[in-house]
Amino acid sequence: MLCFLFAGVITARIFFITDSSDIEATNIVYDTLPSITAFNLHSEVVNLSEDLNSGKINVIFVYSLGCNSCISAANKWAEIYALKKNEINFLGLAYSSDREKVRSFVQSFKLDFKHRLIDQHNANKIQVNDWPTILGVDRNNNVLFKFEGSMSTDSLSSYLSSNIQMKK
Repeated sequence: MLCFLFAGVITARIFFITDSSDIEATNIVYDTLPSITAFNLHSEVVNLSEDLNSGKINVIFVYSLGCNSCISAANKWAEIYALKKNEINFLGLAYSSDREKVRSFVQSFKLDFKHRLIDQHNANKIQVNDWPTILGVDRNNNVLFKFEGSMSTDSLSSYLSSNIQMKK
């Protein structure tokens, strides 16, 4: 991935990975992750910045329970989490108001990282254009990458491995 810092703005490559693992890349300009207010699974209001780990790369899975690609990707997320949980901070953002359904989803796929519930307003803030959306956020809260749609575990895992090596 190419990353350049110009006056506090990150120019990043965004990869759209299809089921056939073809990769298209386009340049896009991001700055820091916007302020996101969400609910935890106990119905408490939290700010997403409290969940981000300043000592690690953060990977944020944004998903909807009504999305077939999200549900089929959940096993892939669990695999990636199991492989990378010591190096990366993972966070799930469910586009849902039903915390019991989210809790059941998390438990059934063994997604043992924090999950938050977001609404349309907050999904719009992070420019969700397709489900699932996966964001990478660095130690300084800069958005490093954004994957949209379904993707292969190998492609994302390989990308994360390269990204971590670059950051060490």
